[in-house]
Amino acid sequence: MKYLISIISLLFLHQITFAQEKDIYKKYGIEVNTLQPGLNVGDIAPQFTGVDQNGNPIQLSELLKKGPVVVNFFRGSWCPSCYKHLKSLRDSLDEINATGATLVMISPEEQNSLNDFATKKEFTFSMISDKDLSIMNGYKVTFEVTEKYQKKIKTFLFTDIAANNAIKQAALPVPATFIIGTDGTIIAKQYDPQYSNRMSPTEIINALNQE
Repeated sequence: MKYLISIISLLFLHQITFAQEKDIYKKYGIEVNTLQPGLNVGDIAPQFTGVDQNGNPIQLSELLKKGPVVVNFFRGSWCPSCYKHLKSLRDSLDEINATGATLVMISPEEQNSLNDFATKKEFTFSMISDKDLSIMNGYKVTFEVTEKYQKKIKTFLFTDIAANNAIKQAALPVPATFIIGTDGTIIAKQYDPQYSNRMSPTEIINALNQE
């Protein structure tokens, strides 16, 4: 009887926790039933190709021949938290490069907007527009944005998320970082739907130094 009561209590607590998580996720603009879980450490990183803001062809398989690759997903140039994180990576780029790693940024935003953003903010690392969300979906970081949050971004950041994206849909990535070893395996990651939480340059460098 005590065992049954314990099981019921645990299930009840799980339901409460899940309901709380749903409320938190909605606060961050996430349609909960569309939220992808992100790949895990030990998974094989999906290959991708693209063209960055400098017109350079980017192919993950080629980058891995030179060393590990840090793949960072961000929401767009309109996102203050994203800019803050990208700035910290820019300011630590020499230390990241010293590990032999390459840093690649992925966003659903139109390439022209990313190009302007990179030029204005002096970002020299590659920034790729995920035009059809295939890279985001491959790494399982995509979610659909709630209408309430879309209205909030329009009001306070003057950005129409769907119009800003190359695919013209209101879909975003969970801001996530995947560090990929030269064998193509994910050796470290940071994934958090609460978009203000990011992998710091120090954490990235420490993970790379353990490669």
